[in-house]
Amino acid sequence: MTTMPRRGVTLVLCAFLGMWSLPVAAGSEAVSPGPPASDFSLTISPTRLTIGQADLGLRQQLQVTNNGSTPMQVEVEKRNFTGGADGALVFQESAPYSASGWLTLSPSSFVVAAHATQVVTAAVTVGPDPEPGDHQVAVVFLVPAGETTANVKINRGVAAPIYVTVLGPTDDSASLSGLDAPGFTVGGPVDVVLKVHDTGTVHRDFRGAAPLVMTGAGTAKPFPDFTVMRGSTRDIATTWDPPLMCVCHPTVSIVNADGAASSVTVRVIVFPLHLLGILVGALLVAYLAFRFGRRRYRATVATAAARLNRSAGSGDA
Repeated sequence: MTTMPRRGVTLVLCAFLGMWSLPVAAGSEAVSPGPPASDFSLTISPTRLTIGQADLGLRQQLQVTNNGSTPMQVEVEKRNFTGGADGALVFQESAPYSASGWLTLSPSSFVVAAHATQVVTAAVTVGPDPEPGDHQVAVVFLVPAGETTANVKINRGVAAPIYVTVLGPTDDSASLSGLDAPGFTVGGPVDVVLKVHDTGTVHRDFRGAAPLVMTGAGTAKPFPDFTVMRGSTRDIATTWDPPLMCVCHPTVSIVNADGAASSVTVRVIVFPLHLLGILVGALLVAYLAFRFGRRRYRATVATAAARLNRSAGSGDA
């Protein structure tokens, strides 16, 4: 079984206002009004499951830990989702490449005591004649709102995506469809946003020892680790520190498994107007100082000449 590193993700509160709306991204945090953090802290591990072709039929486990100070009633649900441009899971009643009908979860409801861990088993049974490639479903661990006199009840939950790779040929190709940066800047650092589209049949990871890097003049931070799921487009940002002055063409390139390359370039003019202003000001000050010094010199020479003339006149008399 291939999984992401087994690290917990602490959940903070997130509003759940509607049957198919849970604004929580796996591995991200969202905050809304509710009990103090010490009373509610739920973690899951791993934060994502990737079930490869060799792992189909094996039971997977998710550990749900209550780090809070009170017991929690947890409901386990399945949700279809698509990938948002920011990496969030966008829950929908139906979604392409759904694996929700293949997934069985046990238990579906439980109470986890404070500082205790509950193991949830996930079993996948692939349906007949499935399309090869990735199919996905999110497992949502929902803590329903308790009894309250408030007009709005706030449910709290955390979600973990599961990617199921169906037997058959797979392709994790991706294309770069845009690199957005200001066309003109007086200097860095500059925010750069890249669009990455998954064109293959499985998700594509850009993480680990070989992150996505922007090349060209100046210095750019590597793009943060990210995943682009099947059929989705991700916007991913980094910062770039350009040279002092240039017409630069930063570029991002990737190479797919079949050797095909995809690259995008953006032109950025870097011209330090603020430094130019300082230079012009310094030259103006120098010019005025020169004019003032020259005028004083001429006045001094004229005064000396007048004294000599008066002295000469007195001698002739």
